[in-house]
Amino acid sequence: KYTKKGTVTFGITFSTIEDEPDYIMMNVYVKDTGIGIKKEDIEKLFSEFERIDEEKNRSIEGTGLGMNITQSLLSMMNSSLNVESVYELGSKFSFSLKQKVIKWEPIGDYVTSYRSSLNSRKRYKEKFTAPQARVLIIDDTPMNLMVFKSLLKQTKIQIDMANSGDEGISAALENKYDIIFLDHMMPKKDGIQTLKEMRSEKNNPNLDTTTICLTANAVSGAREQYIEAGFDDYLTKPIDPIKLEEMLMQYLPGDKLVYSSDEGAKCPEPTPDCNDVIPSFVYDISEINVETGIRNCGDAESYAETLCTYAEMLNSYISEIQAFYDSDNIQDTTIKIHALKSTSKIIGASDLGELAQELENAGKDGDTQKLADNINGFLDRCRKLSDQLSPLREQPDEDTDIGLPMISDDDFSEACKLIKEFSMACDSIGVSSILSDLKRYSMNDEQKNKVRLVKDAADNFDYDIINEILSN
Repeated sequence: KYTKKGTVTFGITFSTIEDEPDYIMMNVYVKDTGIGIKKEDIEKLFSEFERIDEEKNRSIEGTGLGMNITQSLLSMMNSSLNVESVYELGSKFSFSLKQKVIKWEPIGDYVTSYRSSLNSRKRYKEKFTAPQARVLIIDDTPMNLMVFKSLLKQTKIQIDMANSGDEGISAALENKYDIIFLDHMMPKKDGIQTLKEMRSEKNNPNLDTTTICLTANAVSGAREQYIEAGFDDYLTKPIDPIKLEEMLMQYLPGDKLVYSSDEGAKCPEPTPDCNDVIPSFVYDISEINVETGIRNCGDAESYAETLCTYAEMLNSYISEIQAFYDSDNIQDTTIKIHALKSTSKIIGASDLGELAQELENAGKDGDTQKLADNINGFLDRCRKLSDQLSPLREQPDEDTDIGLPMISDDDFSEACKLIKEFSMACDSIGVSSILSDLKRYSMNDEQKNKVRLVKDAADNFDYDIINEILSN
């Protein structure tokens, strides 16, 4: 970063230890053709917040902490950082670590692997489809399912979707898949529990199927955690379209991937102009970055559809989170905040998603004080965003109940009781039939609001929250 041209060389070698045949000294170095360091300044490298040639390099960002931290880490491992430098010519930084050898067998030819990777990427850029491939995605959030499907529409892959662990297990027992994508954080039965139950079924045709964990929590050690739980790999949410397709190339059977050369490839269908499919007022909403949303959804058309879905479900999520929190149900509050986090990030509301992440972490850690201090502000921001997105929601006809008889309190209570019973049994047909019957009556504003919230929850298969809505 200090020069306009030059090179950086990273190297690792090793030497054996005469008296310890199972150990080696691993020698690591980084060599550059940069500006170099004066001999009298080398010691300053390891001082906190002190940078070399500060005046000369004042336009270059940096804290001066890197070398100090590196030296401290190496010290913990009984090593130290060595510096060799010639001012204005370059520097070499190196260290050695004693390491135990698990296997002496070579891991492979790096050059061959690298060239193979480049060729694969080149072929991918030309185009790939997989119309014979079949994958299953299991996620409790309908919007996530929709986005996943839209990201892969160009690949022509056959996609089955399930919105719960139990529904996913049923699908896996009935069909053979090439890859299963399984969300980690789901209510009732999370991804790890679902995977264990799925793998315990002896007649499951997908016992050896590659299973990818979908997670919004990409923390250090996540890959090891998921592999230990039985997953083959993991993918972070919001899903990066390129990473998703590269993962498909990695795990789909080779005979199901179809590559087209530049000569044989058809011209892609024209992509609609953003302004033709995304309403102009969306660009004025400060909470949303439209460009990020389009990138997350694959194209402007998919983003517009996803944004409408988000607008339709946002009030339901707000009500659910509020109801769970008011009833001191921190676990389900956390799960619902987690779902709203990932969907908010998908549509480009990244800051709102980050705040949801903080509240989710507080819920997991049992930090009720942090939840109490921040949840009202979070929900207020969500309500404001919901109001701003209201033009995207289907507007009900305010005059539809004119002339209809007013429902009695007893009849409304009886309807609510039946809805609760049906929702406890996850009977979507039963809930829909009662909601349909209620359309024959006129209702007061409070009753209308409850019915609307119940409908939103039922549309999202969130039966657990219906009891909370009708109990308030």
